[in-house]
Amino acid sequence: MARVSLRAETTPRELDIPVLVAGYGAAFFEETAREFESLRPDLKVRIHGNPRINDQVRIRVMAGDDPDATDAVLLYPNLIKAGRILDLAPYLDGPNWEGDARWRDTFLPGVLERWTSPAAVTNSGETTAAPPVAAPVYGLPFAHAVWTIFYDKKRFRENGWEVPRTWDEFFILCEKMERADVSPLSLPGVFMRYGDAFLRAAHYNLVGPDGWRSYNQLEAGARTDPRFIRAAGILQRLATRHLVKGWEGMTHTAAQLAFIDGRAAMTISASWFASEMRGKLPAGFELGAMNLPVFAEGIAPVDTIQTQSAYYFLFTCGDKEQERATVDFFRFLTSRERAKRFAQLVDSPVALRAVGPDDYSPLMRDTAALIAKATGSFDAAPPTSATNLAVINQALTDARYRLMTGRITPEEFGARLESAATAARAREINPDNVETRHGFAAAALLLVLAALVAWLVWIKCAKGRRSAPAQASSSEHLGRLRGSLAMGFVGPSLLLFGAFVVLPGLASFIWAFTRWDGLGERTWAGLFNFRWLLLESDVFWFALRNNLFLMIAPALVVVPAALFFAALIHRGVWGGAVFRVVFLFPNMLGGIAATLLWMSAYDPHGGLVNTALVKLGFESFEGFAWLSQAHLYAALLPIYLWMACGFNLVLYLAAMQGISPDLYEAADLEGASPARQFFTITLPLIWEVLVISAVFLVIGGLNAFEMIWLLTSQDPASGSHTLSTLMVSTMFQEFQVGRATAIAVMMFVLVLVGSAAVMRALRRDTVEM
Repeated sequence: MARVSLRAETTPRELDIPVLVAGYGAAFFEETAREFESLRPDLKVRIHGNPRINDQVRIRVMAGDDPDATDAVLLYPNLIKAGRILDLAPYLDGPNWEGDARWRDTFLPGVLERWTSPAAVTNSGETTAAPPVAAPVYGLPFAHAVWTIFYDKKRFRENGWEVPRTWDEFFILCEKMERADVSPLSLPGVFMRYGDAFLRAAHYNLVGPDGWRSYNQLEAGARTDPRFIRAAGILQRLATRHLVKGWEGMTHTAAQLAFIDGRAAMTISASWFASEMRGKLPAGFELGAMNLPVFAEGIAPVDTIQTQSAYYFLFTCGDKEQERATVDFFRFLTSRERAKRFAQLVDSPVALRAVGPDDYSPLMRDTAALIAKATGSFDAAPPTSATNLAVINQALTDARYRLMTGRITPEEFGARLESAATAARAREINPDNVETRHGFAAAALLLVLAALVAWLVWIKCAKGRRSAPAQASSSEHLGRLRGSLAMGFVGPSLLLFGAFVVLPGLASFIWAFTRWDGLGERTWAGLFNFRWLLLESDVFWFALRNNLFLMIAPALVVVPAALFFAALIHRGVWGGAVFRVVFLFPNMLGGIAATLLWMSAYDPHGGLVNTALVKLGFESFEGFAWLSQAHLYAALLPIYLWMACGFNLVLYLAAMQGISPDLYEAADLEGASPARQFFTITLPLIWEVLVISAVFLVIGGLNAFEMIWLLTSQDPASGSHTLSTLMVSTMFQEFQVGRATAIAVMMFVLVLVGSAAVMRALRRDTVEM
């Protein structure tokens, strides 16, 4: 076997390789690292990762702290242009790990082309034609997911169903399944991107490699092409007629369980499904995988497969020995022995010729056979430029939901995406242009904020003039602390606060006036980010509307309920101590755990909410999709009531217990009813606590993030965003740092002015005697 001879070193050279372990786990990569270290004692490989590695590596790369290699999802076209990604072509033209073939030739046909220049920059998406040998290659594929329709072979045999090859045959099969009282297909509606597999397959089959390239290069007319409209019609017909009831509110796991439990005859997923289901399928379950159907008149080969490989990118570091050592590790990772080991351990395909159908478990045999006989492939996720990423992804997320729920026609779907592509092309030509769509709303918002600030300043100044003489004659003045003594108390805390809060906050204010992707040079943009958000961005106004809903609607439910239960406990209702603990329990879980709990409760089939409602006689809630985009914010109200009621109850109860019992005794003697005592004694004396509670609700409504982020599977549609989710998406998915910090600045202003206005409006001034 080929080896790179390096001199012995006292301290081994370390390779830092963070990996995404969500689908395949970390055991195989850790094992590979240890075996490589045994062969190369001069090297130490630090493999580390978790399901959130994408966000962690993005922050590192934006800070200039590049790992040696990673498969995290980053803005690689920009990194390539900046010269931070290593060109692998010279190494690929060298020997493989075993030394008996050219490394390039050990990969499956077409898998290297996705990140081969110029495809890496021009979004080619073509995977059937071999590139020039000298063309730079930036991405190295390993795990090789293939999109298929999974089905139960035994069930197909028992019902006499045949695996379809064309779309006409597929829909005839779906009708047969429905006549057998079985839903044809399950799909996770909370993460609706799974539906794109059908759209991509139908579209590619009609247009072939050239049309697919035009589509991904955002060429004019590609999305209003009749062939694209026809493919969109396939997706809409499938979603509106043949999916399991309640699919819009199904999570990834719920969709899989619907298939495994037999409520759906098929499910759509990539080949990681088999790995995820190992040990979970019932005894005797025969998992089959079929390729996505084709049109009888399609121009792409019928055996073309839709792939989604996991690519590793090696970073340049200026140290040639470090780069060669990293390359050597990946030569070992892609060796025949390691490739077969991955297939056997993880039961998932690899993008290498060395692995055959016999290397997989029976769960993967069908997928392996599809790969073996495939005459071509196309990538499900071709690279997209930074400029186009935000516009195209958000437009597709929004239009996809409307198409799949029948709210728009396929023609309207194509027109919306074509409009987004046109806007993306215009943005590339003139990045400083701002289209005024929300001029009136922007003016109204700025006027309201200005009026509130003016009102607060006027009240403060008026109060200052009235209270100045009283302050001067106060007999309770204790004098001022000496400056040195005061700094001794607050100085250390002030320094830490300034270093970790004030200075980063000031930096974000400055970044808000720049255009920066976190990778290249930062350029001055003036007020462009604010103008774009206020005047052009539809998503910003959707997000602001949703934040206003979360400020007002939960408060109208939480505050009265918390006051009612606090008053009951304060009055000595039986079991009050137990109720206090029960109501406070959700606050002990934390926001993320509580949200995941409610995701399970809102499951359309078998979830606690629908099951309870159906048992109570509300049959219409059978399979109701609470987490669909249409019902998401209504579904948040019970969650807010469950999570926030306990905290506010304890807050109000503590204030009530501070009220002197003599006041209630005197009211009893005067014949005042409990209700009158509440409104004349309790409520006025806990008013300041109510004000604090209202401020908390305002701040919480404006900062709402984790619930929306989790309940939408980290991919909110425009109508589901809040300002916080929009900020995170803009920062870490679109790499628009300047625009994201502009959103943060606007959130800061809204929270500051909003909370101050609420405190001032609810505050009751005491009368000076």
